[in-house]
Amino acid sequence: MNKQELINELKRISLEKQHKALTHPESKNYYEGMVMAYSQVVHMVNTVLKLDESQKPVVPKFVAEWIEYAKKKGDSLAISFKPWNLYGVEYSKVDRWIEDNQETFARAWLDGYEVEKEPLYHVKLTIPGATYYLIQTFLMPGYTHMSFSAATERYGAKWKNTFTESEIKAIDERYWAFAVPVEEAEA
Repeated sequence: MNKQELINELKRISLEKQHKALTHPESKNYYEGMVMAYSQVVHMVNTVLKLDESQKPVVPKFVAEWIEYAKKKGDSLAISFKPWNLYGVEYSKVDRWIEDNQETFARAWLDGYEVEKEPLYHVKLTIPGATYYLIQTFLMPGYTHMSFSAATERYGAKWKNTFTESEIKAIDERYWAFAVPVEEAEA
């Protein structure tokens, strides 16, 4: 029996209960019986709906990108288990992840997935008497400016930017040494 068949069966049972509530000779308050029967069925149907819901697997961004790329290229699930063999050494990180998480990868390929949220960081420089945060300013379309500002501390940290590890390293590898997880910086 699949989920829809079970829901239909519960609806049928509900109608039987409602009918009994209406036609039972000892029924003093048929409206109360109907409400009770209906609420029981709604509860059962909601339980059944939750029964078959499986959580989508959570995969790193690079694995999600690989799945999309492989599907776009028309690769099969079986072939996609070995990205290194298909497209070379640049996919070695994905290859290792798949090797260690084969079932999760297969479920993600077949049922969909959620992308793992990357941790966010502030780039924080502290010197005696002042704390500076790296901020990104958009000057005009296509041009941004990176700078450190002490004003972020003075104005309730409104201007602190958050970055992922890869974004920080793309700006300047040396900034990574000053990265502070967002939770720690807020404490």
